[in-house]
Amino acid sequence: MKALAFAGHWPESLPFGEDELSPACIRLKALMLDEIMKRAEAGYATFYCGAARGADLIFGRQVLLVKETSYPDIRLVCVIPHEGQANSWSEKWRERYFTLLEQADDNVLISARYTPDCYHQRNRYMVDHSDVLLAVYNGDGSGGTAYTVKYACHQNKETIVLDPVTLERRVVPPRLQAL
Repeated sequence: MKALAFAGHWPESLPFGEDELSPACIRLKALMLDEIMKRAEAGYATFYCGAARGADLIFGRQVLLVKETSYPDIRLVCVIPHEGQANSWSEKWRERYFTLLEQADDNVLISARYTPDCYHQRNRYMVDHSDVLLAVYNGDGSGGTAYTVKYACHQNKETIVLDPVTLERRVVPPRLQAL
């Protein structure tokens, strides 16, 4: 069974911030839906999501929408870096987070407590258990999304990048390993 992992920015790094009714966010959601639909049609059965504020929660909801309307057998797996991930979030984000975890087919907890590496461990887990990475990534060289894109490339995983600024899709093919 094929799987897709997702990585994406927090609202602070998205051009539309938290305004999910903006044309840019609506277009980004459409790009996510298109990618999820194509992958489900191609036999991808599992979709991994880090369940963070911003693009992750948007992605998770899009997977559930595809599951509800077109591909009831696909699975959403939320990979949680530590139990307190949402402790400091606003009530709105916490509600979305816990709703997503309840609706997901499975939740994987990386660490009971925060550790300096738990977010990177979460991202590596998702990439290591997937065939492809879908990333909402603005090209900034720092942060968790950049780390995950670099890790996926290093692991020879196909990476699809949706740029939240230009709304362009590009594919970073897996690099060839030396024989």
